[in-house]
Amino acid sequence: MQIIKYKWQDWSPHFVVRDGGELKKMDLLGKDINFRIGKNICTGFMRDGKHFPCKNRREVVDSICNECKPEDDYFFCIRCDGSECINRKKRDECQENYYYIYLAAFGHMLKVGISHEFRLLGRLVEQGADFGAKIARVQDGKLVRAMEQQIKKEINVVDRITGEQKFSTLFGNPNIAVANIFRAVSLLKTNGFSQHLIGPEVYDLREYYNLQNVLLQPQETAVHEGLDIDGRVVSAKGNLIILQKEKMFFSVNAHRLVGREILAT
Repeated sequence: MQIIKYKWQDWSPHFVVRDGGELKKMDLLGKDINFRIGKNICTGFMRDGKHFPCKNRREVVDSICNECKPEDDYFFCIRCDGSECINRKKRDECQENYYYIYLAAFGHMLKVGISHEFRLLGRLVEQGADFGAKIARVQDGKLVRAMEQQIKKEINVVDRITGEQKFSTLFGNPNIAVANIFRAVSLLKTNGFSQHLIGPEVYDLREYYNLQNVLLQPQETAVHEGLDIDGRVVSAKGNLIILQKEKMFFSVNAHRLVGREILAT
């Protein structure tokens, strides 16, 4: 079997695994999992809503090989910064859609991001933000990407937070998180963005992660071939899944498992 994707659905995380020629859902929260991590193989690509496996089963460092990248409908959209369109086949669709610009707080860290308007809350939860706030609604994905980058520079925040950074802020101070959101919005109002701003409408997302089940600071576990993953998944915060085995807790970055073969132990 191979892990093809990590997803949140109905406020609960799961893996999508390829078992032979079939895609299956592997629920995580509250489940006992036990497998050994194998090689990292290209996950293939999505086209018109359908998944296609990598023809060459190439070993990769990331999750997708160079041959499959241009075949995927949205791979290049993920890398868009708004300067120019790098996925012309999706430009018309992108131009018609509406998006929210949001701020997401992870403990003391703050990031700016964008989401399709109908996916905002789910996007914040799948990232593992403590608090999130929608601050603008914009039509056209290219334009909203450019605005995202401008906001990033204007208020000196990031547009990406690593799994390691999320782990370090697992139990962040909520007062600092909320204060940082409102401070950033105040800066934007004085920096010429007031005509674009809405709200902000702030969401407290902590209830989705079941962190009350984590009684001790987890051990951060690096993913590598041959590692055994064994325990009960008691919590998940974005891409961090937290397992308990006996009285110990450990955290695994689920994104690092995407593409990995999983073997019986």
